[in-house]
Amino acid sequence: MILVTGGTGTSGSEITRFLAATGEKFRLMARDPRRAEGLRAPGVEVVAGDFARPDSLDAALRGVTRALLLTPPDERQVEQQAAFVGAAKRAGVRHVVKFSAAGADPASPARFLRQHGESERLIQSSGLAWTFLRPPFFMQNLLALAGMVKGGALHQPAGDGRAAFVDVRDIAAVAADALTRDGHEGKVHEVTGPRSLSHADIAAAFSAVLGREVQYADVPPEAARQAMLGAGMGAWQVDGILELYDLLRDGKFDRATDTVKRVAGREPTTIEQFIRDHREAFA
Repeated sequence: MILVTGGTGTSGSEITRFLAATGEKFRLMARDPRRAEGLRAPGVEVVAGDFARPDSLDAALRGVTRALLLTPPDERQVEQQAAFVGAAKRAGVRHVVKFSAAGADPASPARFLRQHGESERLIQSSGLAWTFLRPPFFMQNLLALAGMVKGGALHQPAGDGRAAFVDVRDIAAVAADALTRDGHEGKVHEVTGPRSLSHADIAAAFSAVLGREVQYADVPPEAARQAMLGAGMGAWQVDGILELYDLLRDGKFDRATDTVKRVAGREPTTIEQFIRDHREAFA
């Protein structure tokens, strides 16, 4: 039995849909099972489970042999993932596929990457077989900027930094392979798009696909911080996002890999194709 956690989020829902489309039978853990109604499919069992309530994990993991560990950004992420690993060991889980991040390192100056690095180290020392998925920035994050794109501008504190933005659907294909086939144990999969892009490149792709000009406007980090706080985001998460942009500007994510093609047997989605697929959101 496979268990998918985080299955109602941006990344997890794509993994859930991909697995369901293959006909694979699996269990989906959700803090509120009602939120998973739209993801129900033949062979998909929805169970309640909450990372903030470690006692709820044992039931969700009963009979599971492989599990996807995916938790949302949280100050307690390492603690929550440690509790999951402990429950997985008690349940007899053999293999944990952790949804991590590019640049994960316990010594990283970015809190999100530091947390992922600490969790990876914990899993490596647990005795469980493991696979780490390390994607950089998601193309799907651009959907939250659709209002800007409609207004003809892309405002971000990214400078000239470049990253191999990846479509979450491609991450899902790699994750599904790792959850259903042997041979991924002990491997780190850096899952990226086909090429590194600056935000100026992304703006140019919007212009070409949409047939109207979209310009990139670099903004100071503090201005971006105030905008995110004004939109209702918490200070801890805002500062974590800005730490990633610091690394982006420093060129730390300027790397593209062949993982999607090599592991999932498909060409990674280009930024142009992503925009075409979501044209309605940006039009």
